[in-house]
Amino acid sequence: MILINTISSELSQVNPEYSTKKFILAISGGVDSMVLLDGFNKLNLNIEVAHFNFQLRGKESDADEELVKEICSKNNIPFNKKMCHTATYAAEKGLSIQEAARELRYNWFFNLLKEKNADYIVTGHHADDSIETFFINLLRGSGIKGLCGIKNTQQIIRPLLPISRLEIEQYAKTNNVYFRNDSSNESLKYKRNFIRKKIIPELNKEIETSSSSILKSIGHLAQANEYLEKKL
Repeated sequence: MILINTISSELSQVNPEYSTKKFILAISGGVDSMVLLDGFNKLNLNIEVAHFNFQLRGKESDADEELVKEICSKNNIPFNKKMCHTATYAAEKGLSIQEAARELRYNWFFNLLKEKNADYIVTGHHADDSIETFFINLLRGSGIKGLCGIKNTQQIIRPLLPISRLEIEQYAKTNNVYFRNDSSNESLKYKRNFIRKKIIPELNKEIETSSSSILKSIGHLAQANEYLEKKL
């Protein structure tokens, strides 16, 4: 399958001996992460799942957790979870909900990486996420580094980055991958959702190749940034 082959190819670029490594998969229960889990499971890799319950959507958050736990149980995949009242944490730290959620989950992911003696954290970010990040940082007045979209780091890898949201959704449908929709993704009060639902669809409506062209530009910017950093 194309998606499975893409994951394998991306992993081999990160580490040619990836089949011998241990991965902590960040799984929320949404379509992106559940497809990621399905792909890694089919590749028979050494994986454990990390699920963070942010307690932001009441019973919805609990249902997400139950789904991930159930799939892990059926496939004999170690399941790790953490729960935190994110809104309280955000207020105490003076952070937005998004900033607080990111800080909480990545702090835990890195602790889990050490605790489990794993090699990599894996997230389900894909091509559309990278385009949205480009626009978010563009609107913030970011420099070249911020316009490089989402990329891999030394310990965090994102093998779905070459794949679009549409391709991920089609894979889920074809392969009967169970997932849950996050109702907060419908709210336009979040900048990312506004870009996802308003700006990018309009661009694609007027210019069919806009998404692929933006991804090419992100790639060029990333190459330029890498060159500059090496020279510096």
